Amino acid sequence: MSEVSGKVVIITSASSGLGEATAKMLASKGAKLVLGARREERLRKLVDDIESSGGVATYKTVDVTKKEEVQALADAAIEAYGRIDVLVNNAGLMPLAPLDELKVEEWEQMIDVNIKGVMYGVAAVLKPMREQESGHIINLSSVAGHVVFPGATVYCATKFAVKAISEGIRKESNGQIEPVTDSV
Repeated sequence: MSEVSGKVVIITSASSGLGEATAKMLASKGAKLVLGARREERLRKLVDDIESSGGVATYKTVDVTKKEEVQALADAAIEAYGRIDVLVNNAGLMPLAPLDELKVEEWEQMIDVNIKGVMYGVAAVLKPMREQESGHIINLSSVAGHVVFPGATVYCATKFAVKAISEGIRKESNGQIEPVTDSV
């Protein structure tokens, strides 16, 4: 992973779980990180941990359901480091319930985070990546993006959408931007 050294990487939902682990691993390989999540105290602690280990990181609180906050995260990366090499679209929700429970508010929240949040991330980094003629967008999906499970219909639909969005980026980017859908 020496090719990561010096790369500017934005990670959404970086304050815990996969986002936090990814941040620590990339920092150890020399990436310059811009971390986004809703919990500022956890972001601050993660940046402190990374910097005390010799890594480079900054953070900005962000709610991926708010387009302007996701744009501000990308703007912070350009302001701090002059470019964006990688976006790790990591934010996601997975409340589970059969459709007939009609948990419409949960459906809307999943759509807002799992689909719109991904799209807002893409929208925030696409122009700078096109201008620099390079970049990687990593959209985290799920096995549920390939197979529908009972009780997870809406979640599966959102993860199928992430797969479709990634494929669309690939087909439209002319090789300048490399999307990756990682199923976890």
